[in-house]
Amino acid sequence: MTEILLRAAKEPWEPTSAADVLKANTIANNTGNLLFAQSVYRMLSASDVTITPDHYSSHRTREPAAYADWINDSFDHFVIPLANAFRPAFRPALRRLTRVVRRLKVPVTVIGVGSQHKLDDGVVDGDLGRDVQGFMSAVLDRSSSVGVRGERTADFLETLGFDGNQVDVIGCPSVFMTGDPQPVVKTAPSLTDDSMIAMTISPYVGRLNAIVASHTRRYKNLTYVPQNLTDLNMMVWGENRANPKNRWNPTHVAHPLYTEDRMRFPLDPLTWIDYLSDFDFVFGSRIHGSIAGILAGVPTMLLAHDSRTLELAEYHAIPHLKVSELNSKSDAKELYEQTDYSEYNSRIPDIRQALVAFLEKNGLSHVLNETDAAAEFDEKLEAAELPGMVTTIYATQNEGRTAILNRVRALHHEHIELEARVEELEKFVADYSIEAEARKLISSWRRRAARKLGTRK
Repeated sequence: MTEILLRAAKEPWEPTSAADVLKANTIANNTGNLLFAQSVYRMLSASDVTITPDHYSSHRTREPAAYADWINDSFDHFVIPLANAFRPAFRPALRRLTRVVRRLKVPVTVIGVGSQHKLDDGVVDGDLGRDVQGFMSAVLDRSSSVGVRGERTADFLETLGFDGNQVDVIGCPSVFMTGDPQPVVKTAPSLTDDSMIAMTISPYVGRLNAIVASHTRRYKNLTYVPQNLTDLNMMVWGENRANPKNRWNPTHVAHPLYTEDRMRFPLDPLTWIDYLSDFDFVFGSRIHGSIAGILAGVPTMLLAHDSRTLELAEYHAIPHLKVSELNSKSDAKELYEQTDYSEYNSRIPDIRQALVAFLEKNGLSHVLNETDAAAEFDEKLEAAELPGMVTTIYATQNEGRTAILNRVRALHHEHIELEARVEELEKFVADYSIEAEARKLISSWRRRAARKLGTRK
C-alpha cells in the first residue's frame, strides 16, 4: 500500500460549515482551490493507495524540520497540487513549503503550478524568481519533473534555468475532477432576458464593473458566484468585502445582487457543480468558476484578465476573450453566441494522455485510464452530507431562510458557550487572586513570627 500525503484542505466528503471555513480558512482564501485538489485526490485513488490531506499545514508550518520528519516517517510520497503559486503574494508560503521539501527523503510531485503576471506581460520581479528557483530545485531533487499549467509558466521557468526535460505542461487537473469530462454542448440556440446565467467575476478587475452593472439590471435570473473568503464573510455576517470604489462592484451589502439574494457561495466542488447544472450559461473571469461550469456541462465563456487565466484557456481550448477585448456594452447574449466547445471537446483525449504520462513519469498510480477505478471514491462522495450553497442574509426561499436560522442558532449557542467559559475564567481568576493574597498574608505572618522568635536568617 502506498501512503500519499496530499496538499489539500480536507477529505472531499468531509462537511465543513461556512462558519468553520471562515474560522480556519480551509479554502486558503479561494474556494477554487478545492476543485483541483479534489481532482488530484480522485485521480490518485487507485486500489493500492491511501491518501491523507495535509490541511495546508505544509505551507503554513513554522516548524519545517519536525513536519518533514513526520512526512518521512509516515508517507511514501508527497503530492503538491498548486495553482498560481508563483506570484508575489504567495512568496512567504512558497518559502515555508520549500523549507519542508528540502528536508524530505520521499518523492515529491508538484501538479498544475502556474505563474501569475499581467495580461501579455511576462515580467516577474527578481525576488520572486529567486524563491521560485529555490522551490523548483528542491522539488526536482525529489521528482522527475514538475507539472505546470501552461506554456507561459514553462517559458517563465525556462528564464530561470529549467528546461523542457524538467517541466511538463499538463494544464489544470480540475478538468478531470469528475473523471473523463463529458462534452459541453449548447442546448439552446440563444439566450433570452429570462435565461439562467451564472456570473463568476473577480471584483478587483475594474474593467468588469460596467458589465456587472448592466447584467444585474437586465437579467433577473442572473446569479453571482463569488469565491473569496472575504466574499463568504460578507454573505454570512453582512460584513462588506471592501470599501467599494464603484457601487456596482458586488463587494458590499447594499449591492442589488446581495439584497435580492442573487449570490451563492460554494463550500464544496460537488454542490457547486450540481448547482450550476441548472443554468443556461456561465461567464466571468474566474478560471475555476469557469471550470465548475464546464464540469456541470454548461456552455461557459472565460474572460481572461491575466496570464494565469489566459494560459489555461489556451491550453485547454476553453472559449475565452481577453478583458481588453470587452467594452461596457459587451453582453451575455453575444458571449453565448461566441462560445464554441468543439475544440475543447476534441482536445480532451490528448490532454488526458499528457497528464497520464506525467503521473507515470513521476511514479504515481492513477485511475485515469480505467472507467470504474474510482468507484469507491465516487460512492463515498455521493453519500456525503455536504452543506449547500451559501445564501445572503436576505434569503427569501425556505431553504435559504432555514440556512439563516441555522446560522443564527449556531451563533447563539456559541455565544452561550463563550459566556459560560468567561464565567469559569472569572471564577478561576477570583479564586486565584484570593489564594495569592492568602499566600502573601501567610508569608508575611511567617516573617513576623521569625523576627520575634529570632530565627530569621
